[in-house]
Amino acid sequence: MTSLVLGDLSRLFFVAAPFTLLPSVAVQLLLPPLPATVAELSGQQILFYIVLPFLTGNFAQLVVTALLLRPDITPREAFARALPLWLPYLGVLLLASLPVGFGLLLLLLPGLYLYARLGFLASTLMVTEGGAPMAVLRRGWQLSERAQGVLFLFLLVAMFGVIGVLMLAGIAGSAVSALATLVGADAVGRFLVALLGGAASTMVAIAGAAASVVCWRQLRG
Repeated sequence: MTSLVLGDLSRLFFVAAPFTLLPSVAVQLLLPPLPATVAELSGQQILFYIVLPFLTGNFAQLVVTALLLRPDITPREAFARALPLWLPYLGVLLLASLPVGFGLLLLLLPGLYLYARLGFLASTLMVTEGGAPMAVLRRGWQLSERAQGVLFLFLLVAMFGVIGVLMLAGIAGSAVSALATLVGADAVGRFLVALLGGAASTMVAIAGAAASVVCWRQLRG
């Protein structure tokens, strides 16, 4: 997976950043910070902190997946491939979110297992095979059947990796913010903190697409 990403990282980052990094930076700079509790979330914060990243981030996932599957195509061709698949892919994720979300509420591990079976391969299956959301879910369930335990363990380890990346970005952001405050450049500090967070989100999205492609190839082969 590492070789798959590193071999084309600059191009992958370039095509993903407008849909991951830029919205993240804009939201963090232009909107007030998130409140301490979910009950205090405003409609505007829900729209821009939750709905917008879901929509744009998953489009980026499709574009990156298309490039990973076909390194010979251009970013424009990857965008053209991803655009008609975007709404069906969102449908797959929304349908998968019902059992996955229920599993997460009961206990983290059942939700993670259901995501491994229903959602993890979805972007690759959508780009390679297409189809209606329910058909993609069924195909993902069937394809993951013989490696469900391995996929579950992989996602469990990956979850801690994602948490680690986001924590490192947060620590780096805190250090930058403290330094910027010390020299009287609060605005620059806010921008750099938002940039670090957006870059971390972009790398997580690229890694997620690469993991899906690699696992799909192993299971298909």
